[in-house]
Amino acid sequence: MKLLKYITLFAITAFMAVSCSDDVDVRLINSPEQFVAPVISSCSNVIVNANNSEAESVIFTWQPADFGLPLQILYSVYLEKDGESAMLGTSYSTSFSISKGDFNGAVINGLGVAANETVEVKAYVTAQISGTNEYAPISSARSNSFSVVTFMAPLKWYHLCGQFMNWTIAEAPIFWETAGGTNQYTCMVDFSIPDAVGDETHSYFKVTAEQNWSADNWGYNFLTPSWDCPEQADSNLAMPLDEGNIFQVTVNTSVMTIDKKNIGKTLGVIGSFNDWNGDAPLIYNHIESAWLTEPIEMAAGDQIKIRVDGGWTLNWGTSGTMSSVISGGYETAVGGDNVVVAEDGTFIVKLHANRTPFVIELVKQ
Repeated sequence: MKLLKYITLFAITAFMAVSCSDDVDVRLINSPEQFVAPVISSCSNVIVNANNSEAESVIFTWQPADFGLPLQILYSVYLEKDGESAMLGTSYSTSFSISKGDFNGAVINGLGVAANETVEVKAYVTAQISGTNEYAPISSARSNSFSVVTFMAPLKWYHLCGQFMNWTIAEAPIFWETAGGTNQYTCMVDFSIPDAVGDETHSYFKVTAEQNWSADNWGYNFLTPSWDCPEQADSNLAMPLDEGNIFQVTVNTSVMTIDKKNIGKTLGVIGSFNDWNGDAPLIYNHIESAWLTEPIEMAAGDQIKIRVDGGWTLNWGTSGTMSSVISGGYETAVGGDNVVVAEDGTFIVKLHANRTPFVIELVKQ
């Protein structure tokens, strides 16, 4: 959740009347060098597996920080490994609980640990006065070193719903976790508004758990965007169309953030089927959660690539690995090798840009 935007710091200055005189005793916050940092408690080893990832939690506790007055304090809990840190979450109390599944995702995604690996980590907690950025957070010492055993969780997914597909929630495209247990999800979508009237500056959307509005859905009230979103009463996220229309979106549910990457304005397929001259357009199809061309005649041995805006600055070819989830699909790599057509025929080229890595599929007609 977003932090409270406005908190009245009435406790920073308190006044006490002294007898019947006009003198006033003014109590002020301590100077920063007198702040007392929180003290984190010892941490136990953590083992995450399929049986306990949702049913069990990891709990962190600490002694409170002291700023000199009884203020509301925002605590942030971090893991650390080899100088790298990953935030687990925040709390306004002196404890924090996180499911083992989400903890597993933070270790894998935030610290770059592989699944099914045992690592040594430490924890620490920072404290800051809630409602103001005037003072830098103060940090506890690192905890004892403790081991974490990660596991390969099954892939999870979410959906996008917005103006780009006329808010038809039952057709909201799916996008997948980058890897099991990472709590990070990514996809590449055309946010153009169909049948746009006027000069729309933003394309509005939300992230949804299911293809219905009765399930959880998140806008900027729960997901913190890395870009400025004009606020709306229904808290829709806003994609700035002056930057383009094709964006790669990444959601991190460990820390509840959403990021965007501007890709460009068009995607196309080019290859020996057209003498590497001109692009066959790839059009985003939200129902299939994929990008598709019109049927293209190709011969065995033809080679193709996918590129952005008719140039070679950003393009995708094959990584040399066949997809394990899309039969006959080629896992892609940025700037990878040409995809070689296996047989004569008419094909629709399909780019699955809602999973990691992207997958190119040639669907024979």
